[in-house]
Amino acid sequence: KNITLSQYADDTAIIAQGKTPQEFVSFLQKYVLELETWLTSRKIQLNVDKTEAIVFSKISNCPVVNLFGTPIPWKNEVKYLGVTLDRSLTFKSHIERTRDKFNDSFRRQYSLICRNSRLSLNNKVLIYLAYLRPILAYASPVWACTLKTHLHKLVVLENKTIRMITNARWYHRNIDLRLALKIPSLKEFIQNLARKFFNNIQNIDNNTLQRIPYYHGSLRINSKRPISILFK
Repeated sequence: KNITLSQYADDTAIIAQGKTPQEFVSFLQKYVLELETWLTSRKIQLNVDKTEAIVFSKISNCPVVNLFGTPIPWKNEVKYLGVTLDRSLTFKSHIERTRDKFNDSFRRQYSLICRNSRLSLNNKVLIYLAYLRPILAYASPVWACTLKTHLHKLVVLENKTIRMITNARWYHRNIDLRLALKIPSLKEFIQNLARKFFNNIQNIDNNTLQRIPYYHGSLRINSKRPISILFK
């Protein structure tokens, strides 16, 4: 019960938990040794160089875990399934990477959605909804519990894009533009995604998900957990 194995496509996460660093590292190292034996018996090669380790805690100086004789250093952040996870789970780094990715995609589409573009308004909106907004909201049920200051960075990108698409003037309010286009705010969109995700999670046939204990996101003690976005 101290080890959880999560797999998706060719990405695998081994999650160990314990009361002390020595305890969870001991559990993890024992499991890794068993994994080495299993991989060797089936002649499966693992890319050790791409293996990363992180501790979700402020604890420092944890014992090193070895994989096939190679020490795996502890990192301050790792990327798993496109989401950047930092030690404190603030998702600040993930937001910054999302912002950079959005800006790169925005520049590629600039000639189509800029103020002087001859493309129709409906097509400009379609480009935003189908191509740009998914970048902002990717995996949002996981990280939407981040601080408002982090989330606001993505809201600014949304407002900037909508104002350009509609060729808005300085006196046009962002809320009026979204109402005219019938586009929910980014926060509302993310909340809807999270609501669907958490409503369906109990119906997913996955032992790892089923072992997650239920908690109510409205309680202050759970304010930093993912489901809390539904109550903000």
